[in-house]
Formats: sequence, C-alpha cells, structure tokens
Amino acid sequence: MLKTDSKKLETRDFISVGIFSLIYAVVAFVIGGVAQMTPVTFPFMPMIVALFTGTVFMLYVAKIPKKGALSILGVIAAILLFVTGMFWMMSVFFLGFGLIADLICASADFRSFKKNLLAYCVMALAPMGAYIPMAVMPAQFDAFMKNKGDFSSFEGVIHSIGAAWWAIPAMIIGTIVCAIIGGLIGKKLMKKHFEKAGVV
Repeated sequence: MLKTDSKKLETRDFISVGIFSLIYAVVAFVIGGVAQMTPVTFPFMPMIVALFTGTVFMLYVAKIPKKGALSILGVIAAILLFVTGMFWMMSVFFLGFGLIADLICASADFRSFKKNLLAYCVMALAPMGAYIPMAVMPAQFDAFMKNKGDFSSFEGVIHSIGAAWWAIPAMIIGTIVCAIIGGLIGKKLMKKHFEKAGVV
C-alpha cells in the first residue's frame, strides 16, 4: 500500500498558503504604508514591518511546515509588489529570500525555532529591496520615483540614505534585531500552536 508523503504540499495546503500569504501581505502593506507616510518614519519601514509580521510568519511555518510554502509566499508577495508598482528589486528580494527562508526551515523539518527565526530574519530583509537601490542605483531610483509623481518631500531622506555609507548597513542590522523581537513575540503568542506542531 502506497503512503502519501505528508511533507509535500497538498491541495488543502495551497488553500492555507493562499490565506496566510494574503494575511502576511495585508499586514506588511498596511504597516509599511503607514511607516512610509512621513519622511521621519520612512527609513524605519523594514524594521516596523519586521516587528509586526513576526507572529504571522511563525504561525505560517507552524501551520504549514512543508517545503515550498515559504517560496510560494515569496512569489505571491513579489507579484503583489510588482502589480502595485513597487521598485522591481523588492520583488526580486522577496523571490530570493523566500526561497532561502524555505531552505533554512526545511533543513530542520520546520521543527527548530532557531532555524525558523533565522529564516524570518532573512525574509524580513526583503523590504530592503526598496532602499538598497537608493545607494547602488540612485539615478534609476530617482527616475522611478519621478514617474510615480511628486516626491519632493521625500527627496532629502532618499538622497541621504543613498549618500551615507552607514545608512543601509544600519537599516539591515536594525531590521534583523526587530525581526528577532517580532519572532520571539510570535513564539510567545503562538505557544500552543508551536507545541502542537512540535516546534522546539
């Protein structure tokens, strides 16, 4: 008698993946959108998002502990970002970091909280795809922003991020720290789900 490999994504899993991916996207879009509303909070968007999406991510890997689930999350996020007119590098980051996060979690069968947290730290860096271009391709990014409309109120902070050598590394470190905090908050809030899924 043939046994079904429960580690593979099944039809019901794809439904759960779709639901959780949309929840993750909505939380990230709403929190990220609010954070980017003012020049003061603009640079802190990846960090703020990392704090609030940790619970969703941790619940996601506890509910769907199967290889491919996080890659699909990355694909869905990338498509939504592309459709909504975000800079292309952000979509590329979600695709790549989603795959890397998937491999990290799968290396311990999604049962290691440390591996899952590391994967979340990687995934949380995907929004940096909206900031790194300010430093590595400023002319292209400026042209992109001008095509989107008047960005004069944000021009100063955008150019400051691109010009200061320490800005991007500081944002990356800050995002990782916030991702760790967000992941730990998620673990505390979702303790029962982790215990049921056998995550340690």
